[in-house]
Amino acid sequence: MKKAINLLMLLLLYVVAASAQKYDVKCLRGDSVAVYDVVETIRSEDTYYSKGEKLMFYLHDGEQVEAVDKFYDKGVIDTGGSIGYAVIQKDGKKYCTLSENLVFSKDNPEGVEDKVLTKSDELAHTIQGRIFNSIIPYIIIALLFLGVMVLNILATRSKKIRSIAVMAIPACIMVGTLLEIWAYSVLGTNCFWWCDKNRYGFFGSLLRIIPFGLIVFYQVMSIKFYEPVILGEAFDGDVQDGISVKPALISMLAAFPVLIASALICEFLGLGGWIETFLILVSFLLALGIGVFLSLKRNIELMKSKKWGLLLTLFTIVYILGCIVAVWGLIVVIFKLIIQILIVGGIICFILYAMPAPSSGGGGGGTTYRTVYYDEDNKAHDSAYACDKANEEIAKREAGKHN
Repeated sequence: MKKAINLLMLLLLYVVAASAQKYDVKCLRGDSVAVYDVVETIRSEDTYYSKGEKLMFYLHDGEQVEAVDKFYDKGVIDTGGSIGYAVIQKDGKKYCTLSENLVFSKDNPEGVEDKVLTKSDELAHTIQGRIFNSIIPYIIIALLFLGVMVLNILATRSKKIRSIAVMAIPACIMVGTLLEIWAYSVLGTNCFWWCDKNRYGFFGSLLRIIPFGLIVFYQVMSIKFYEPVILGEAFDGDVQDGISVKPALISMLAAFPVLIASALICEFLGLGGWIETFLILVSFLLALGIGVFLSLKRNIELMKSKKWGLLLTLFTIVYILGCIVAVWGLIVVIFKLIIQILIVGGIICFILYAMPAPSSGGGGGGTTYRTVYYDEDNKAHDSAYACDKANEEIAKREAGKHN
């Protein structure tokens, strides 16, 4: 009897675990989330889902839904920031909504495992995730670089402001850069959610990308605008006499490819253990260190002080990391947008190519006239030759009838 009860309990537990799981709606932005229809495709007994275009209804904070599966809207090319959708059930029908707005409900029976949410979805609801899923940090970054722009302009007109700007400009750049790096370390490319076409559509995304691109451009150029401020009138605009960035940038970009190449070489040679780790680490540090050392050496010579040269080099390293994150993010969002532009452009080109070419002619509103030749049977021909040949055939046929 006990065995039968235990078997029944296990069976019930299995049924519960296999059924839809409960999730609470917890909106990352606003107080409601959109729910769309879902396209269900079955191939070789496997079910695949994709997001439909029709908006069905909205879910609000605190509501509870049942989710049965998850899929990703990767588009043509996956740039690492694919958006996850949860397949939910309501009134016996399936829909989909952004999985980032759901949390695993405590109302689920014991033993039921979450099979829908990923670590990225869970991270979005931590303190850090909530911070960078709000617009506030990005407004702060924009205001910091706007402040850098204003200080750069004013510093060239006032010696008093220049003395403040010498320290304030790198401080603003570093704070803005560290916020970018922090956001990227928490959310990855999803930290650029505020200009993603999947959330805001083509034109909504485009309107956000334009100011984003301007800020990134200024961020990249900010260290060059800062040179006249820190170096004063002695700086004549010559690149060789400015802040050394290029060697450190080359080393930082080359370090990870060198790391990968070293690992592959060690694998090919059959090296392992501490020898492999040592060689990989040494190659990485050498690739990274050579350029940084050259920049440090030149900055010390430029500032005529080891202390200020070191601080300036540390600042440039943080600046480079921030530029890499910002430029990469801009490439990701533009690339996603370009895919849609290319698709629309391809459709337009196809339509224009498929349409018949307009007739040309003088003084007749573009209308042209062609001569039509009719044979003895009153059939039309495009040329006199074709008409004559047809008449010959008709004559032979008539002659045959009389004979």
